[in-house]
Amino acid sequence: MKPVAESAFPSPLPGVIDAHAHTYSRELEQDRTEVLSRAWSAGLEAIIEVGTNAPTSQRALDLSRQDPRIHPVVGLHPHDAQHLDPQREDLEALAATGDFVAIGEIGLDFYRNISPPDAQDTAFRWQLDLARQHDLPVVIHSRDADDATFAILEDWATSVGRYLGPDRELGMLHCFAGDAQLAARYLQLGFLISIPGTVTYKNNTRGQDVARSLPLAGMLLETDCPYLTPVPHRGRRNEPALVVETARFVAQLRGEPAEQVAHAAADNTRRLFGLATD
Repeated sequence: MKPVAESAFPSPLPGVIDAHAHTYSRELEQDRTEVLSRAWSAGLEAIIEVGTNAPTSQRALDLSRQDPRIHPVVGLHPHDAQHLDPQREDLEALAATGDFVAIGEIGLDFYRNISPPDAQDTAFRWQLDLARQHDLPVVIHSRDADDATFAILEDWATSVGRYLGPDRELGMLHCFAGDAQLAARYLQLGFLISIPGTVTYKNNTRGQDVARSLPLAGMLLETDCPYLTPVPHRGRRNEPALVVETARFVAQLRGEPAEQVAHAAADNTRRLFGLATD
């Protein structure tokens, strides 16, 4: 993927947070220093750096140790669920360090079924238990698995209760692709809804409906970089600075100031992941 031209980056929007990124990815390896510099110049306060297996979770941790504005998440993606057994001890050891802000990204992906559904289910439930064990929120991946994901999370949420406190959510639905009704059900269950750059795509009317209907207190903003690049840069490599484009688009959809949307989403991100506030 080609990067966005330097001259095409958006003007800064102070106070925004990228709630889900993979800046350790090989697509950003050659110019990661510049990628992160552009993020801070764009006004970002923080980046939530999300692992997809034990090695990438370690990479997320390494980045966080280089910059306190990067906050790591440890977990096994549903694509890698069939490899849980050889990674179980490493995932447990990483979670036990106390250096991670959440368990994720975890969940179900029935679109590609790279791992068999039964292996996905096992890894998902085990990691939900791991989150409860370490008093961490969860970062949920769900693709073509709305009913199964909700059923598992509903049972789990009922069982564990609001273990992070009455005013703190249990987790986030990353790159939410469901409809507004499902989003409302997740809010009631104790989850936040994360809006990716795909909301800017012309034909994504369902995502735009979700972005309009969410209360500000229930919304996060993310890139999922290096993927899902927002308009007007679609087809190029995504990076955290471009969450500004998503924030401004969502604000326009809602008829609200971009600063209001960005700051509310950032407040929600800090609350969910237990980040320090000024």
